[in-house]
Amino acid sequence: MRSVRRGLTAVAVGLVLAACGNGGSSSPADTGSGGSVSPPHIIDSTPATLEPTPSESQDGSAEHPLATEPTTALLDWRSVKGSTNALVTTGDGWTLTIVPGAREAVLRGPRPLTVRAVAGFSITDAFLSDTHALVVQEDRQASRADRAVLVDLASGRQTTLDGRSDPPTVVGGTWALGPKTLLHATSGDQRRYCLATVDLADGSGSTGWCAEPRHGFRGAVLTDSGTSMLTFDDHHPSCRTVVQVSGSDLTPFPGVPECKGWDGAILDGTTVWSVVRNEHRIESARFYAHTDAGWYDLGPGTTGSLVTCAGNAYFTRDPAGRGDPATVMRWSPADHILSVAYESKATGHAFLSPLRCGGTHLTVTAYSQAGDEQVTASLG
Repeated sequence: MRSVRRGLTAVAVGLVLAACGNGGSSSPADTGSGGSVSPPHIIDSTPATLEPTPSESQDGSAEHPLATEPTTALLDWRSVKGSTNALVTTGDGWTLTIVPGAREAVLRGPRPLTVRAVAGFSITDAFLSDTHALVVQEDRQASRADRAVLVDLASGRQTTLDGRSDPPTVVGGTWALGPKTLLHATSGDQRRYCLATVDLADGSGSTGWCAEPRHGFRGAVLTDSGTSMLTFDDHHPSCRTVVQVSGSDLTPFPGVPECKGWDGAILDGTTVWSVVRNEHRIESARFYAHTDAGWYDLGPGTTGSLVTCAGNAYFTRDPAGRGDPATVMRWSPADHILSVAYESKATGHAFLSPLRCGGTHLTVTAYSQAGDEQVTASLG
């Protein structure tokens, strides 16, 4: 399940590169979700690769993936009550809301609960799955380790994760909530940052892979099929690698150009990732997929927007021109179909928040000069 962090990708890049200089892992900054709108960048829709030659598979190759034209299959989107300044994640019978000011998160459902930030902290992430909710707080001065409250939806039991936990949390770093475990950054020897896994059933934790000193990682994604994340080194510019994580081992995604990857996810034997083609336009990426059947070019999208939800992969795409809407794109690994799942009502000056998956529901907030909207769709 993906976080509801409201940072823009361009800010995330600055933090990733800064982290390479101080040995920290990194994740996007929270820049607020108010109604003010900045003009979106116009995406580069020119093909990233050549069309496959007749001698290649009809589903392309790593060097020449098949260009995939999207169909239109809009989901049944319903309005979310309340202001778009409060970012909501919707689930089956539950909602988890970060209220304006990021001082508290409100869980509504059979066992309602309010999680308030402790003094000096702000709530920066909120995750919702079919079985758990996770609310993450960061110290505004970046001097104390993150605090997180894990809630078992069935029992209402709360567990606090902080710098005294085993493994301990650290300042900042990636968080991810999966079907059976959660992940967070922790510390290792020689000031290395490591990936900690916490079992949701019994609360036990363990430390797995550790980055080299002054290297880092971000963007962990947990699914039933595996764990993925982005690693980066301390070079200038930094080299980024999209990897699959298995215990203490990392395996780079096949087909991703060296140092150019950003997003990554694993679904039923399918890998989906993004590539930044122009380091001067880091917010713009091109998305790809690899299955047993072949390689696919999914077209342009917004860096950092990839989420998995109910068996499919989703990412956002900014308007290609002033007469186009912002869209949510859906990739189905089962039938190899790319489709448009959502279109903003306004065109041109419109952009979308990071997508939020709540188990069987997907929620998105659209911002535009014509007005903002927050909508959710059931995927079940």
